[in-house]
Amino acid sequence: MLLVASAGLSLACGGSDPVAGLTLAPHTSQIEVRFTSALTPAQQNLVAVAVDKWSRALSKDLGEFSLSTPANQCFTGQPRLNETHRNLLLFISVADIDGPAGAVAFTQVCSLSNRDTLPIVSHIRLDRADLDSMEARGVLQGVITHEMAHALGFNPQSYATKGLAGGTSDPFFEGAAARAEFAKHGAWYTGVTVPLENRSGLGPNDPHWRLVVFGDELMVSTVSRDFKSPLSTITLGFFQDIGYDVDFSVADPYEVTPLFGGDRRLPEGSLRNDFVMRTPPTFVTPLVAR
Repeated sequence: MLLVASAGLSLACGGSDPVAGLTLAPHTSQIEVRFTSALTPAQQNLVAVAVDKWSRALSKDLGEFSLSTPANQCFTGQPRLNETHRNLLLFISVADIDGPAGAVAFTQVCSLSNRDTLPIVSHIRLDRADLDSMEARGVLQGVITHEMAHALGFNPQSYATKGLAGGTSDPFFEGAAARAEFAKHGAWYTGVTVPLENRSGLGPNDPHWRLVVFGDELMVSTVSRDFKSPLSTITLGFFQDIGYDVDFSVADPYEVTPLFGGDRRLPEGSLRNDFVMRTPPTFVTPLVAR
């Protein structure tokens, strides 16, 4: 059974018949969510909160796309697609990843616009073994909001193709808006900005801010019940740099505050390697040119 949710619409079964449950904020959305696995009403509500936040923060008419793909082409459990769709179509599933206390989720971009190199079909998988634990510890909201950022374009398939990242052992994102916001909130930092995570060996292809510099921010690669996971103006600057119109007033209060050796906010889950690159990526052309 396929469950559908998009901003301004009720949760529905099969994309047509409304059922009792979730209603999202009534505004124009960048995102339509389809659940390919059963989530509880409380878990669906966490998805709704993330959709609402990102839909208020970002806007861009990506256009209409003809989607015609067989089942399971991008991920196991993906339904067959044969439709015209506008903006981002986001599937969310629950399945085994690596057992408890390991990777808690990952995101794939199934298709990108060849006009904007922004995602038009994405997939978030939540680890079945960690789902209830994440919810009980209060970190599931942050994980879903984090993964939704990858699904919207906080990933190298969108920013690296635009030439907005560099470095190897000291990788960085060099978009002008993100750098300007970092300068406002992290003037103490003397390295090359904006620093991307450097622990994975992926260079600029690791789509996370550097934990030891940013500390508690939505797009670092660590989960902790002591983190608030704020959406910073730096992250919103990133999205402006890759092509979205951004409402910076949606950002949460945040100052760049590094983790020090005696910091007691211990990591409790990993978001490292939570973006799965499709090689080569699938590009789709909008039906009507601008």
